[in-house]
Amino acid sequence: MRALLTFAMLLVACGNSPGAGTDGGGDDATGDGGTGDDGTAGDGMETDGPVISSCLANTWCAEDVPNGVTGLIHGIDALEANDVFAVGDGGVILRRQNGAWAKMTSNTTENLRAVFALAANDVWAAGQNGAVVHYTGGASWTVVDGADDSISFAGVWGAASNDVWFVGTGTGVHWTGAALSTGSVITGTPVSISGTAANDIWVAAENGKISHYTTSWTLCGGTASCAVPTGLGNSFFAVGAHANNDVWASVPGTGTIRWNGATWTEYSSDTTLFASIYAPGTSNAWGVGGTKVGHWDGQAWTISSPFAGFSNSLYGVTGIGPHTWAVGQNGSILYHHD
Repeated sequence: MRALLTFAMLLVACGNSPGAGTDGGGDDATGDGGTGDDGTAGDGMETDGPVISSCLANTWCAEDVPNGVTGLIHGIDALEANDVFAVGDGGVILRRQNGAWAKMTSNTTENLRAVFALAANDVWAAGQNGAVVHYTGGASWTVVDGADDSISFAGVWGAASNDVWFVGTGTGVHWTGAALSTGSVITGTPVSISGTAANDIWVAAENGKISHYTTSWTLCGGTASCAVPTGLGNSFFAVGAHANNDVWASVPGTGTIRWNGATWTEYSSDTTLFASIYAPGTSNAWGVGGTKVGHWDGQAWTISSPFAGFSNSLYGVTGIGPHTWAVGQNGSILYHHD
């Protein structure tokens, strides 16, 4: 009876966000001062936090997505508490402002796998078949040509508007401010990228260990200074960097490893293999994989289901301050706040 009561309370707590559930980004979707028809913030947009009144602290809630968004949402990035971007199958790009998610015009139908926001008018997304799109404000995104369509991009991270990296299919593609520059070889099949500065970028790869960029890419194996522990195999599935001496990566079997600037230490995440890691602090990190969410509290990983009955696989996690979002199958977007 207690379990049923708890679940019922959670369902009430996870009610619809204000204005959510509508298709597109018109004024009727978000209310005054929200996202207008051009996808930009209205004059009255609040930026100090998301408009959520119903999700209890320290619980996960399912957020409403626009009508028709039912496919895989794979990548997510939070620019600030009240401005979050998510991307997925069929070229879907969503933006969350004033507590509501709205569709944006992506100008691509490719499956998008990653998104990274440098500023409200400087956001990048990438995905399969060499797809790269860029948002600079206004009503829609712009397709950026120059990447080989044989590349399936899995990650994007940037240090500045003229310094953005896209990784996928054994390749690192670099945006220099004017064009995409190809030719940087990264071993294996990159699946995740994260960094702290232009000279401190990390990539996790299947069949390729971890690579580290300072002024060029170094494979973290053998005698390299960043070499991962022997016996862990060659495949890593997520990387999340908090500082140049604090980096997390996920690895089959072990769970996670953590870089302290000199060596890697292994930490168990039970049987969960994280597909994405977000590390905002030394004693605070989040990971998602399968139907589970993991939280690092400074001592150990705690693994749990977001809430009773949740059955969608999760692929991306991000956050800012006390706010965290996770995304996955069947249009799933989950929210948590401390």
